[in-house]
Amino acid sequence: MDSIIGVNEQIEFGATPEAQLARYQVCLSEFEQLQYTDDYVLQIKEDIKKLQALIAKKGEAV
Repeated sequence: MDSIIGVNEQIEFGATPEAQLARYQVCLSEFEQLQYTDDYVLQIKEDIKKLQALIAKKGEAV
């Protein structure tokens, strides 16, 4: 399954990984409140993990 995090999204919205993570977490929270799950929700969870790792790595480099 391909990531839904895209370079185009980063360029279009000027989103930092932290901003993307916050947006994805809000989205996931909404789906969880609705008790809804499908492949898209699973991909959001995977992308959240990738963003968290990217942010952690970025923090280590500083």
